[in-house]
Amino acid sequence: HVLRGDEGNMEFGSTILHNVESLIRDEEAGDYLLCRVPEPTRLGLNMKAQKNILFASNSEIRFVMKGDSAVLGLRRMPAKGDIRSQGVLEVFQGDYQGSYEISPWSVTADRTEITIRRQDWSAIQRFAGNGYSFHPSVTRILLPYDWGCFLRNIKGDIRPPKKQEMPGKRLLVYGSSITHGGNASVPSGTYAFRLARKLGYDLINLGCAGSCQMDEAMASYIGSRDDWDMALFELGINVIETWDGDRLYGKALAFLAAVLEARPDKQVFVTDMYYNRYDFEGDKRAARFRGAIQRCAAVLSGQYGGRLHYINGLEAMDTPQGLSSDGLHPSDLGHGMIAERLAGYMAEKKEVN
Repeated sequence: HVLRGDEGNMEFGSTILHNVESLIRDEEAGDYLLCRVPEPTRLGLNMKAQKNILFASNSEIRFVMKGDSAVLGLRRMPAKGDIRSQGVLEVFQGDYQGSYEISPWSVTADRTEITIRRQDWSAIQRFAGNGYSFHPSVTRILLPYDWGCFLRNIKGDIRPPKKQEMPGKRLLVYGSSITHGGNASVPSGTYAFRLARKLGYDLINLGCAGSCQMDEAMASYIGSRDDWDMALFELGINVIETWDGDRLYGKALAFLAAVLEARPDKQVFVTDMYYNRYDFEGDKRAARFRGAIQRCAAVLSGQYGGRLHYINGLEAMDTPQGLSSDGLHPSDLGHGMIAERLAGYMAEKKEVN
């Protein structure tokens, strides 16, 4: 395979690996574990995040088919605890979900080989006209978001997508398992994926399930990247049991300031906690944590020319009807609700870029 690292994309053979920054070789199996950040950045994160950044949250394999089919060799990271031993993979043609002949697929911890048949995407061009972000010829393999994924090989007469066949702007997100995609049924159901699609942006998802601790290494890495146009940070829920409001304020202030300082030309949005069990149980920490993030935004917005925008999490989702049965993660309905409301707010600011 020919490998070439590039921010936000990596070439693997005749494909582009999107939202993949490093590959970890499994010598025994002969394949590669996909990682969303470079290895030095990963090792600078807190211990739980070092593992969870390996989850393929909104990572994609992209190519344009010239032949009749393409064959992908994949496998899911071996499951632990209550994690399912199989994950759901989706296939998109450009902006559009693939029809039932090509999507979805199950990826197991055993070697999985899937064959994608070329579809006639000319119909998409007819009904979409020029109103699309991804060219309809771009086949997008949306990897299972909820666990790690190994890539062995890709066979077929294919080529990498051209730059002009993909969105010109990118939304970068970082946050808890909710931003990571927790409890969405499929990769395209995550609020981050839906939000980027509504904005017409490509997505860089750096959500870290259970481990969004606003690490200095993550702030430095995000600040070092010049390939994103807007960023959204969802902060607080992963530390509500272990930090107090003052510690959250200090960590969030340092994290946001580092990104804003490094990228003076970017719009940054910060939110706190969407409606969850701490709210319906009347836990006072929910209000304190939201207040801490709001204070951060008030201080930094003035310092950085109004480029930091605060969104109260309850404005994005304020009802238990958007929750799944664990009382913490949004359901598919909740993910859709969050994306719709955030898009309405963020669309007003995106033209500044």
